[in-house]
Amino acid sequence: MKPEADDPNRPLSDRKTSDRALILPLVGLLLLLPPVAGIFQLDVRILGIPFTAFYLFVVWAALIAGAALLSWRLQQRGDWNEPQQEADSEVAGKPD
Repeated sequence: MKPEADDPNRPLSDRKTSDRALILPLVGLLLLLPPVAGIFQLDVRILGIPFTAFYLFVVWAALIAGAALLSWRLQQRGDWNEPQQEADSEVAGKPD
């Protein structure tokens, strides 16, 4: 059985979504690292919140929104349930 990531017949949009799902945590890590977050240490307040805190919460919210969107798109592909169904059918076919 071929891993679906290597399947050449898989649509390009599915492959792009999987790639984005792998890259999202890396981008989040990069944006939250102290050297990058330190760039945004300004003496500015937005809605009474220090800009650094505002930056961190905006990045955090964007990561959550991105993860939710990607998980929804991956779930729409419908292949999340296939391994579970295969496992259930294998267990059901075995005598006790």
